[in-house]
Amino acid sequence: MKTYCNPLPIPDYPIGRNVPGEDGKCPAWRELADPTVLYEDGVWYLYPSCGMAWWSEDFVTWRHKRIEPFDCGYAPTVAKHRGRFWLLAFGSDLRVSDSPLGPFEPVGPLRAPDGSEVRVGDPMLFPDDDGRLYLYFGCGEKISGVELDAGNPTRLLSDPATMFAMDTAAHPWERMGACNVDPNYSWVEGPWMFKRGGVYYLTYAAPGTQWPSYGMGAYRSRSPLGPWEYVRTSPFLSGRTGLVTGPGHGCLVRGPGDSVWAFYTCCTCHHHMFERRIGMDRIFFGEDGGIVPATASETPQIAPGLDGAGTPAGLLPLTRLSQCEATSCAPGRDAIYACDGSMLSWWQPADGDPAPAVTALCAYHGVPLAVEAVRVVWRDVGLDPLRGVGPGPFGYRVEAETAPGAWTCVLDRSDSREDLLCDYRELPGPVRVLRVRLVVVSHPPGIAPGVIDFTAFGQPLT
Repeated sequence: MKTYCNPLPIPDYPIGRNVPGEDGKCPAWRELADPTVLYEDGVWYLYPSCGMAWWSEDFVTWRHKRIEPFDCGYAPTVAKHRGRFWLLAFGSDLRVSDSPLGPFEPVGPLRAPDGSEVRVGDPMLFPDDDGRLYLYFGCGEKISGVELDAGNPTRLLSDPATMFAMDTAAHPWERMGACNVDPNYSWVEGPWMFKRGGVYYLTYAAPGTQWPSYGMGAYRSRSPLGPWEYVRTSPFLSGRTGLVTGPGHGCLVRGPGDSVWAFYTCCTCHHHMFERRIGMDRIFFGEDGGIVPATASETPQIAPGLDGAGTPAGLLPLTRLSQCEATSCAPGRDAIYACDGSMLSWWQPADGDPAPAVTALCAYHGVPLAVEAVRVVWRDVGLDPLRGVGPGPFGYRVEAETAPGAWTCVLDRSDSREDLLCDYRELPGPVRVLRVRLVVVSHPPGIAPGVIDFTAFGQPLT
């Protein structure tokens, strides 16, 4: 593949940790969030909340290996220090492994200088290039930091100090609410330390994971524990509309060619505030050392390792708000919802539809367009692990009308065995298309297939 597209096509999204009770007031949902990514020997390793671990050797295709522990708590952090891999999560003990894919063995709880146990929220372990080791944490009104004993990382060398606190007066984007309407409160969390050219960038997220206003900001310093200067381009990563909104609580990590990438949490939040997905985008720095502000992408981007990596591939969403029709629709789940660019709505066929399909127009005034890639985002309606209805793969085909009434299959995923809630595929080459059709071939038992997004990407024919 030469491109990638958000939300990332990560297999085997776990069930959300806050599984609803027997009262059934809140349906089950799926959740990955708060990503830590480690770049080791040319491979990206992904450690998100709710499940571990995933890795990518081509920086586009993700594979899953269920490791021990699979779910150690929210906001895990993994860092390589003195040749070993150290794991810590929200409120957890410290663990260590000789491999980035574990198993991670318990070491013990963090301890203050007086020997008492220390439990922290949203931790981040940062090994500096001088061999020293630091811990940053915070989930509330402030971000804190402290140096750890490099030889015994369970031991704090001092009491933690405040790095910075929420500042809704000076930073309106930190104000709580979808439109930052609360001038008195925020929720700062998810610290991440990134060092570049002798400058320490301590990133954070605000004002809350449930809001499309969620984004990533930063402070910088010449010292790992400050004093800190606010990065004026904050939030340097944001996104309030479309399929990829609220890009917060993430990490900055190097990739091929010393490029820098942000991995982040993005909102779904239909069933629950913690129903979330993961995205990534390239980050650039200005000549003054500031971070160039960016909007989270939701169209194909050039893949890491290629010329122009992390920039738009020039493929437009041809079917966005297109004329749509379906073989059938469940009540309130019309065909247009497959193409409306929202994570909160979806098309769903009526019960008993033997061959459900949704079709979108790709030709305006009879002029065909060239389709080069397709994205499908599914909703597994009826997911209920407490009653034995679990997730699984969706089988489907994408068909193209290349001339009036002439349909051909351009992508066949009928026999897919991959559980992919978000599936992005490039076609072997551009296809001249009047309309495109998504045909649902199979779905997990007990699940009704919902299509949050069906997008054909491409360009006008020249």
